[in-house]
Amino acid sequence: MARQPPVPPGFSRADLHVHTTFSDGTSTPEDLLNYYALHSDMRVFAITDHDTLDGAHHARRHAADHPELFGHIEIIVGEEVTSRDGHVIGLFVNEWVPPGMSAADTVAAIHAQGGLAVAAHPYTNLMRWNGLVGVGDLIRTVPFDAVETRNSNFTEVLANGKAERNAGTKARVGNSDGHFLDAIGRCYTEFPGRSGDDLRRALQERTTAAGGRCYGAWTLCKFALTRLRTGGSILPRRHDFRREAPGGGLELKVHEESSLEAAVLTPAGRIDRATMPVLKETLTQLAAARVGMVIDLSQATFLDSTGVTALVAGFKAARTQGIAFCLAALSPACARTLEAARLTKVFPRTHTVREARRRVAAGTLATAAAEETAP
Repeated sequence: MARQPPVPPGFSRADLHVHTTFSDGTSTPEDLLNYYALHSDMRVFAITDHDTLDGAHHARRHAADHPELFGHIEIIVGEEVTSRDGHVIGLFVNEWVPPGMSAADTVAAIHAQGGLAVAAHPYTNLMRWNGLVGVGDLIRTVPFDAVETRNSNFTEVLANGKAERNAGTKARVGNSDGHFLDAIGRCYTEFPGRSGDDLRRALQERTTAAGGRCYGAWTLCKFALTRLRTGGSILPRRHDFRREAPGGGLELKVHEESSLEAAVLTPAGRIDRATMPVLKETLTQLAAARVGMVIDLSQATFLDSTGVTALVAGFKAARTQGIAFCLAALSPACARTLEAARLTKVFPRTHTVREARRRVAAGTLATAAAEETAP
């Protein structure tokens, strides 16, 4: 943790933009909690994984299991949503906001559930090739509650200044955008009070202040060396995120195509009554955002009739929206269940994920048009 100036009397600090292994971060939610407990004077932080709330929920459950260690830390549930116009952070949200909508619609979806919307790194421009995208001048016209005017990434030195100049009367926030532990707390948001409720009030009343500095070459080198030693990727995989059933049993891996017009979903584990809701929600919400879907069933170890309901819901939502939907690489367990349900010839399907991705990218509608590729 970088040395920071003392916190002013009556104020606290928050880091409102942190990533975990549920998207493109290198640290698990448990790693973050352990690090904050021993290294940080921050009382509030938000886990804002790309396009998933589940990293934040996972961290909250772990903190609740060990109150003697983490009771002084308040975790805000957040999500960094990949809108078609750039990244938008939703804070104080409880319901998943799918990627693929416009920035204005994304902000509206956040506000509809009582959340606050932050424009993340709005003027970033050095790593667009790797999916780091801001909303730019839309901070002037879309009703964001706050603008991230300090982001600790080494790419944001000039972009931070531009965000500050163009934020107008909106609240200012500073965040680490931490994808690895040494970045945590490099930039921060100061607010009067001590709690998440105090922070929310400060954002609404525009009494927050952005502080901290971008990390430099030495911090980046330490991160790269650590990743090389542990065998991890140095570049963030910004198009991948995952969701999990709260009780376990199913992990849903999602890869968004760079155009945001399609996604590949890979359920790993059991699709049954306990795990079906998270798959159903993901499929129907992506359809509502008009994102075409390939459902890779190669890693599904079990599928029952309740689980099939999630596939039916996604298929119907895709047909309603007129977008592509295709099952691919069915495991033997899935094939048997669909055959018993007399649905094998109803769902569009292909032998391979590659073929399904090609069809979805070509805009094949959610009809039985893919049947000829099925066995």
